[in-house]
Amino acid sequence: MSKILSQEEIDALLTNVAKTQTLDDLEESRERTVHIYDFKHPDRISKDQLRTLRTIHDGFARTFATHLSSTLRTMVDVNLLSIDQVAYSEYMMALSEPSCIYIVSSKSLKGSAIIEIGTNFALIVVDRLLGGPGKKADQIREVTVIEQNILKKIIEKALVILNDAWHHITPINLYLESFETNPQFVQIAPASETAAVVFFEIVLRDQAFPFNLCFPYFVVEPLLQNLSSQSWSMAQKKISSFDRRHIQSRMSLTSLPLVVRFDSTTLKLRDLVNLKKGDIVELEMKQGKDLPVIVQNRIKFFGKLGVVGKKKAIKILRTVTPEEEIIYE
Repeated sequence: MSKILSQEEIDALLTNVAKTQTLDDLEESRERTVHIYDFKHPDRISKDQLRTLRTIHDGFARTFATHLSSTLRTMVDVNLLSIDQVAYSEYMMALSEPSCIYIVSSKSLKGSAIIEIGTNFALIVVDRLLGGPGKKADQIREVTVIEQNILKKIIEKALVILNDAWHHITPINLYLESFETNPQFVQIAPASETAAVVFFEIVLRDQAFPFNLCFPYFVVEPLLQNLSSQSWSMAQKKISSFDRRHIQSRMSLTSLPLVVRFDSTTLKLRDLVNLKKGDIVELEMKQGKDLPVIVQNRIKFFGKLGVVGKKKAIKILRTVTPEEEIIYE
């Protein structure tokens, strides 16, 4: 016959079970918080600051992809892959030779940074801009001086876009300083210095090419205090109202050519040669017909001719439909 436990014995057993579960939970929580820390490569940029960096360079990637697509007249995507903190020597050792390395500097920051694009992509860009099909080169080689001058415009435009992306946080005013093909000759930081490397990929015709930015830590260190999520949100609110007023003021000062297009007519060559001031040319158009109004070489309105005081005028009647805009192009 089994022994019947008293109430005190039951309470004691339950207490022991609760203590055992608490100790197990504590051990599990300790195991979850433990992680490996590499003292040789310390993370000097916080996760919050890295998120802000990703937001900035995401915007840069989208705008730069649009510029490349319009320049090369084909679909180009620029994708942000990762932002890593590595030793400067490790980054330089990972670069191939020959490379397309652009050293950029800033008057407001101490030190220089690096823009590196894949040599294969650089050769495709040159071939495309010179009227070729833009095929991938069979053999990787160094870019010539003439090719460097062609690529220089692409990099300078990339710097303009990058400066605009950073403008929401702080002006960095990067400019192109020099070009190098051998990574061993590029020494912008001590070998052991930590560098923030922004890795992109440029996708062209289902082929991916490397494109990255390298900022030594001492270059971005003065900017870190502005890279919090709160600072980014406040900057976005301030800059949006500023941009709105700036755009409105610029648009109010912008002038565009406005032209009214009459119907055509047919003239014999001898009549065209003998035209002189005061002659009247009869047009093949009905009286009272609506005339297209052209703004910056694009039809936008239809109007009717008239007179205001002593001046000829056009009265806007309506805007064009999408179908009419296609017909009149």
